[in-house]
Amino acid sequence: MNLVEVQFEPVGKVVFVSPGTTVLAAAEAAGVEIPCGCRRGMCGTDAVRVEPAEALAPSADPERSTLERMGLDDGFRLSCSTRVERGVVRVQLGQF
Repeated sequence: MNLVEVQFEPVGKVVFVSPGTTVLAAAEAAGVEIPCGCRRGMCGTDAVRVEPAEALAPSADPERSTLERMGLDDGFRLSCSTRVERGVVRVQLGQF
């Protein structure tokens, strides 16, 4: 199984995780703090800019609804709901 590299900027931390790991779990493994409320993709406190979209699992209904309600563009995802799938994923903290 190939691990996914998750880079957190601007803090400069990197972690390697299994495909299917949430961005929030990857952040916790890297010692990066992302404020989080409900952990169900509904509160929106953990919105981060993540790229590339091709390296992520598609968003589920609760996450999509929350992002739309918040008026955030396609580059934003909720770290508690977003699962990394392959390659290198870049997470920009402090953009929201």
